[in-house]
Order: sequence, then structure tokens, then C-alpha cells
Amino acid sequence: MNKEWELHQCENMPSSGVEVLWSMDEADRRCKTWRLIIRREATEEDVDINYDLEEVGQTLWEIFLEITHCPFCGMKLFDMVDSNFEDFGKFVHYDHSGWDMETE
Repeated sequence: MNKEWELHQCENMPSSGVEVLWSMDEADRRCKTWRLIIRREATEEDVDINYDLEEVGQTLWEIFLEITHCPFCGMKLFDMVDSNFEDFGKFVHYDHSGWDMETE
């Protein structure tokens, strides 16, 4: 498969704020990986409270966690694509929390 990215979807996955994505990450990986992405987007209330926020839907925080199976349906993901997992086993966790979070 020569796609730049692939989105896994299953019936058990929440309808918003969560994605399971196969793509190249921001690290120095030589292969694409499957990642669980969880993000919190600004609501109208967030924009009213925090003047640093510009619009509803703006990402407040986001984390990526490399995975091998879908946490919602249990499907083994790395069989779905042609990937080279030569350096797999060195799981990476990206924490982009607090980009625009209100501080108390």
C-alpha cells in the first residue's frame, strides 16, 4: 500500500476526539506506524474563557501513542498495511498537551 496515511475506523470508536491513524510520525522513524490520537478541541465556552483561543474547534491538546492493535475493536493493525517494523518495539508517546490550555 503506497498511501501516505490510512485511517482505521471501527464501530466501537468514539465519534469525536479520537483517531487511529497509520502514517509517518514526527520522530526519526524509517517507517510508518499506527497511532492512537486523542485530542481536545475548543468549545464555545473555552473560547469565551480563554482569550488566547481564536476559534471553536482549535486544538487545545493532543497526544499520540503508537499502537499495534485497535484499543476499541482489538484488530491487529500492522497486518493491514505493508510496513517495515524494523525498529518497532521502541514505542513512542507524544504529548502535546497544554498548547492553549487555561492556567489556574
